[in-house]
Amino acid sequence: MAALPAPALRRPLSLTVVTLTLTIALVLTPIVLPALLFVDLGTRARLRRCRMWSLAISVLAVELTAAITGIVFLTWYVGRIDNLPAQTRLHRLELWWARCHGAGFRRFAGLRWAVENPEELEHGNAIVLARHASHADALLPLILFGTMGGHRLLYTLKEELQWAPAMDIVGNRLPNVFVNRSPSADSLLEERIERLARKIDEHHIAVIFPEGTFFTPERLDRAANRIAETHPDLEASARSLVHLLPPRPAGTLSLLRGAPDADLILVAHVGMEAFGDLTAIRRNLPLADPVQVRLWRIDRSEVPTDEDAFVTWLLERWIDVDRWIEKRTRERRGIDQGREIGP
Repeated sequence: MAALPAPALRRPLSLTVVTLTLTIALVLTPIVLPALLFVDLGTRARLRRCRMWSLAISVLAVELTAAITGIVFLTWYVGRIDNLPAQTRLHRLELWWARCHGAGFRRFAGLRWAVENPEELEHGNAIVLARHASHADALLPLILFGTMGGHRLLYTLKEELQWAPAMDIVGNRLPNVFVNRSPSADSLLEERIERLARKIDEHHIAVIFPEGTFFTPERLDRAANRIAETHPDLEASARSLVHLLPPRPAGTLSLLRGAPDADLILVAHVGMEAFGDLTAIRRNLPLADPVQVRLWRIDRSEVPTDEDAFVTWLLERWIDVDRWIEKRTRERRGIDQGREIGP
């Protein structure tokens, strides 16, 4: 995996691309949008093409506005960015960014949330292990635990997300860790994640996506082969997964070491797969059903302390999550096919 360019090159480049793309899209909208509307009406596509165009403009506009606001803010607070008032304002900007993106997805894509057990959002001091099924997944924990739960989030994210200028400019000034997933990654990465976890308390929650990337059968096969090299007894269990990749334990173990009293929260969802790529978006917009979300909070006393035992235990819990996803997916397909589904 190629290394990202340095911030001094990456940020001007990403800002230029977003600005030019948004400007061109806005200039073309009076021409393109009526044409898309005509095609949508002719194909009975539920305004799908119009929605995609509008959603793209919304995403670009929010990203550019948040990035510019972040630049102005960082210029104003130069040399004082680590103090509490500055971090509080950055956190508010982060929540505004999430709410605006959420509003855009709701208006143009029909995205709604249905959380089965929202009471689990009330308490902090936890490490969140979330499913990774789309490019929009990073928003979900922030909306759930940030805007709904009132907590501050500490993210462990793949470094490619820094191509989004707001995530780069603001996210790197908040306590987050961007991860290089290549084999030659920074040897101090686990130490950085462990140091991040020391900030976890009743007001802070750490978030990690232990799969590392989206599910595909090919990626599952490669992941199972890797597991067979170190834990051959777990290969069959890993291959039993239907919707998830087996979790990579290193990052989670680093968080656990840094926060010895934090609970674990597993986050599953069904419906975000619709935003996996442009083909999926074009096929699924607007969403017919709300995204279903389920959380499992696991008391720290139930988490194995031995690393090998933890790897086995975590895979077993991940299989439980996979089964919940399979059950809800079957129910949604049944609803789509007009069959009544029982409790």
